[in-house]
Amino acid sequence: MQDFINSVFTTEITVPAKTLIIAEGGFTDKLYLIKEGCVRGWYQDLTKEVTTALLFEEQIFTSVESFMFNEPSIFNVETLEECTFCIVTKIDFDKYLSSNEHIKDIFYQTFIKRVLIYNKRIVDLLKIKPEDRYKNLILQNPNIVNRIPQNIIASYLGITTVSLSRIKKKKQS
Repeated sequence: MQDFINSVFTTEITVPAKTLIIAEGGFTDKLYLIKEGCVRGWYQDLTKEVTTALLFEEQIFTSVESFMFNEPSIFNVETLEECTFCIVTKIDFDKYLSSNEHIKDIFYQTFIKRVLIYNKRIVDLLKIKPEDRYKNLILQNPNIVNRIPQNIIASYLGITTVSLSRIKKKKQS
């Protein structure tokens, strides 16, 4: 996988925190690998921003509908910290995949794993109590509370900041 990353993601950029990388309704022809930093995927609801994804180092992201099908993105992606990304364009990515079946298989497996993660997230939001969602998030990302603002963590968990404060207070006692 590291050979794939080194040979495909050849362009590196650094962007400041709070930079909109992909805009809802916009288009992208880039696939991003997070080398340093974290990003969030979100959309604007009627009254609030809803965080759908939190991604960290060594994770890949794009707007799949835009990158793969040239359709408008259904969400925004913004940096939460200064980020360094390695980038590949759709044209270069397609060229590389068409010339390397093994890498095509790896990409397919990676994509399927990401779909399964999102499916699990949807089920967790529906079935698991907020306290347990918070506990699982901390287990998976112990340093998250030092990196992500509480309002974004609450949004990601599908709860209010007041509920998050209560959960954290209960956990401390």
